[in-house]
Amino acid sequence: MARESRARNAGRRVAYNYKEAFSGIELSGSEAEAEENDAGEVGEEEQDDFVPPAEDDDPDEFMVDEPAEAEVEEEEGEEQEEHVREEDIVVSMKALRDVLRARSITVEHRNSSLDSAPATPVRSGKTKSLRTTGLTGVRCVGTPGVAGARYIPLGANTAGATTTRQRAVGEWREGGQESRLRNLFGPTGEDLRPVFDAKKTWLSQVALPSRSFNHLAPSPYVTEETRAKDIKNVRQWYANFGRAAFAQGQTTVQMNEEQAQAYLLNLGPESLDLLMGALNNQRIFSLKKRRHMSAAAPFGSDSKRKGWIFHLGSRIQDVNWAPNQLGITQYLAVIVEQDDMTAKKHKRFGNPKAPAFIATSPFPASIQIWAFDSTKHGTMSAKNEPRLALVLCTDWGAPKAIQWWPIGAEDSIEPDQNGVVRLGLLAGIWSDGMVRILDVSLRNPTAGSSITQYVHYTEAALELAFRDPPSTDKAGNPVEKLSTLPSCLCWLSPTTIAVGTASGNIAIWTLTHPGMFPPLNRPDAGRPCPRPWFHKQLADTYVVTVSSGYPSRPQFLSLTTADGFARLIDLRAPVADCISSLRGRMIVHSQAWHEHTQSFVMLDEYYLLKHGTLRRYNQAIYTFRTDSTLTAVATSPVHPAVLVGSSDGSVAASNGLCKIMNAKDIPWSLTWFKHEWRRPVEDSEADNASPVVQSDGSIEGKPACPDDPGIMSRPLTRITEGYKPVQTSMQYPDSTKRHKDGAKFITVFEENSAATRVAWNPNLKCGAWAVAGMQSGMLRVEDLGV
Repeated sequence: MARESRARNAGRRVAYNYKEAFSGIELSGSEAEAEENDAGEVGEEEQDDFVPPAEDDDPDEFMVDEPAEAEVEEEEGEEQEEHVREEDIVVSMKALRDVLRARSITVEHRNSSLDSAPATPVRSGKTKSLRTTGLTGVRCVGTPGVAGARYIPLGANTAGATTTRQRAVGEWREGGQESRLRNLFGPTGEDLRPVFDAKKTWLSQVALPSRSFNHLAPSPYVTEETRAKDIKNVRQWYANFGRAAFAQGQTTVQMNEEQAQAYLLNLGPESLDLLMGALNNQRIFSLKKRRHMSAAAPFGSDSKRKGWIFHLGSRIQDVNWAPNQLGITQYLAVIVEQDDMTAKKHKRFGNPKAPAFIATSPFPASIQIWAFDSTKHGTMSAKNEPRLALVLCTDWGAPKAIQWWPIGAEDSIEPDQNGVVRLGLLAGIWSDGMVRILDVSLRNPTAGSSITQYVHYTEAALELAFRDPPSTDKAGNPVEKLSTLPSCLCWLSPTTIAVGTASGNIAIWTLTHPGMFPPLNRPDAGRPCPRPWFHKQLADTYVVTVSSGYPSRPQFLSLTTADGFARLIDLRAPVADCISSLRGRMIVHSQAWHEHTQSFVMLDEYYLLKHGTLRRYNQAIYTFRTDSTLTAVATSPVHPAVLVGSSDGSVAASNGLCKIMNAKDIPWSLTWFKHEWRRPVEDSEADNASPVVQSDGSIEGKPACPDDPGIMSRPLTRITEGYKPVQTSMQYPDSTKRHKDGAKFITVFEENSAATRVAWNPNLKCGAWAVAGMQSGMLRVEDLGV
């Protein structure tokens, strides 16, 4: 023990004599500053190396530890410690110069005292740093004179450049951040280059997307050649075959407004009271069903908010933007929860047949498509009001989920020579147990007109179902039964769709495969029953969500199930390349592919949002936390902001890229708005007064008065906004919100307060537009670009 302590102290004394030995060496300006700061700061990178310097190095890690008092007392009374002989130092320094001369490296003497500089002992510690030495063409990794330091020659492009301090690439690669990025994204330069491109472009964004130069951009993980090839192939197929195939197999009938009213019925209230405005001047507004108001109206004429608030009656089931990259008008498809008005009404949780596993009888329902105008710069127009452009009326039961195809037939949705506006392909799941793909179009729309078109779809060109083998009844008639119900869907490419089922199966169809449509020259050939080219049971229970890594990783499929697990499947080898995440205690009912971090973003139990990267899918990385259970999540292909909805009605945005790049970073989040709903007060008197209802575009509000019996007898919704961005740690700072007796506390909120769906506009020009749907039937669409 005494001998080891003497060896350590001998090395420390060399460090103490370091400044005295090099006191006569003249340092350049940058070198002198480095020696004065003595913190191992990062300098400029070498031109031929794209790896950035580590940003989380601890300067204290590079300092030499002072001898502990216990060690000093232990050495008292021992024999005198050994000293490093000056002759050995001189000999070692001469040997160093001989090695440098042999490598054609020039060693310039700034002072004759260099001959008496100390040598570098053998490495015995773990300290590492980069210090300038005062020698041209050579650099010291570690502290000169401290055990473990070594001299390395500079590259040809930096030799002799002593005025610029640079960190050696080899020394940076010994750190933890570079290993983290290689483990998350891949070991090669091809894997890491788009990572650093994304970091350079979007790391400065706090929470909301920025409209500054290049801050709305396509994915850096997909090359322009690949993107152009995909667009060319899908548009060529649609122009040569797809458009005619859908027109041949799809049957539609135009309806008037009176006939379509039966398809728009829902169980929601006919009006919705909103308490909005500044905290010191809140007013009550009332919206009738399928009416809207400006989000800036409660704040006066000086408000710069560019958005709209709708009342659609009942729960917002799903929302999805149509692809329209360069078009002035953006189209939003909305599903409102609808029930069979003629069927028997069961009590809450009293239905003897589980609707998630049993198909319903056909009944009228609809999908609403709203149109929003934009300016030439891509911002939402505050002058032109949104309009209900199209209503898709069907008799197939309630629509459960919808998704537009990811690439449109044209960059801009404009009327063709026949006056038809083709919105593209819309895939959906209906409660009768079928998956259908519709070709949606508008006929002769008038610019700026508020006239709504009602189209009744009686037959779809493509119907996908999961049926049992054919059988016959007692009378000998053929009978077809559904083996399971579709539960979720997603596009793997513009022509390939994956569907999850209630039995744990995944099926994939491709529209370009033979047999999907009848021949164009034989319209009476009969409707084929297309079989999926991929059909496999990947889970043991209900598939809740399915998401694809499109556009950069379409071969990867992530699915969450009712057993609490999330699974990642590589479709190229679904049996061998399959991994499951850790089991959660809550069902993950919303997930999305985050292109900029190459991860699947999904809701974790309680209040956390996690990223499951492709290479570390089973190890969750948490990037966001809120004060209530998360209910919805959405990502964008043109910026890294993640939109999150919660059970307390708050909708917030956060940039998870910073947390993925640096585990020590504390991400920022910004609450867009908070929606709170309360039920009627039963003890209130009759409705003697009511707020002024919006009509004919005029918006008036009544001052909020808690004593008004009319207000108290009806449900009321309060919307608060104007929140400041905050840093959200993954740990609760307040001890009262942490675990207690091994359990977490979960607050229960009113069901109608929850945010049910959120979405970003995927089009590059309008990528900062966001939409949030609530359980109460309120829908908010706003331009959040900063």
